[in-house]
Amino acid sequence: MKPVIVIALTLAALPLVSCDKAKELASKASELKEAVETKKAKAEGTLADPELQKLVDQTDEGVMFRSDLPFPTRIDVRTTRKVVLSGRFFQASELGSEAKQVEGIQTTVTKLERAAGAVRYTLLDSGFSKPVVEGAETAPMESAEQPLPAAVNKKPVTFRKVGEKWRTDDKEGFRAVVLSKQLGPVFDDLLIDNSLAARPLWFPQRRIHLGEEMTLTGDTLKMLVAGKAKGTLKLKFEAIEAVEGHPCGVFSVTGDLSRRQFPDFEGNFTDEDMTIESGKLWLSLLYPIVLKEQLDTIQTIKTGGGGNLVARGQGSVKINVVREWTRPEN
Repeated sequence: MKPVIVIALTLAALPLVSCDKAKELASKASELKEAVETKKAKAEGTLADPELQKLVDQTDEGVMFRSDLPFPTRIDVRTTRKVVLSGRFFQASELGSEAKQVEGIQTTVTKLERAAGAVRYTLLDSGFSKPVVEGAETAPMESAEQPLPAAVNKKPVTFRKVGEKWRTDDKEGFRAVVLSKQLGPVFDDLLIDNSLAARPLWFPQRRIHLGEEMTLTGDTLKMLVAGKAKGTLKLKFEAIEAVEGHPCGVFSVTGDLSRRQFPDFEGNFTDEDMTIESGKLWLSLLYPIVLKEQLDTIQTIKTGGGGNLVARGQGSVKINVVREWTRPEN
């Protein structure tokens, strides 16, 4: 009888062996999947930096969008802005005017450095490319076909705070002096909009849970929009992700927004009326700043001034802005 018992016990153990093997294979597959996802997240910048993650205040009840940390005095921000345009635009300059249908992608890459009462702005790249046709190579950048005022200078410009006013160094030439007069009165709005300064209004100091919705209008628009703005934005807290390693809360956004005479570092001033049909915003969990924007909008735009090309237009505008926000070692 013993052989029969041994055989029976052996047969009974076989499912257990198979089960253990299956668990081992499943565990390895899970580890491999996690490793692939981690590698992908690192490559895309959506994995939080471990040191920054330690500063995140999160519990099962939700997360705090912190505004209590001292805002850094030394900051570098590299911003890549891609705008997909489809609409009718009109341009006017001393050489004449022209109206045309515009289809394409306007790309601008800038670097901003702030330290010890000074801000240095550098235009790294700017251009316009035609839409990509399936099966064809990507169209090259063509700065001559900018539908909106093109950036005029790739030389760095340094602004310094003198008393309560910002101005450029006189030694940097006539262009810099003109920028002082144009941008000095609105420079603080530029700092806020470009994540070089904390927004004056941020989330209430309580935990925000996934799925929570909120509406911004009137003064509360200052949480997201710098300058002279009005409108209504509806937000929903969708997820927690990182932007270039910086932990953020991701919000979906829809609504209507108008802003008047908002500047950029090239001395252009823009009036814009937009309907945000859909979009997402990545808001820092550590400081009152916006680090990424993806918006599908319908806009009416007028931009230019200060001797620059004037343009106005209306149409579909898709906006993608990514700010690589770092605090260099002193």
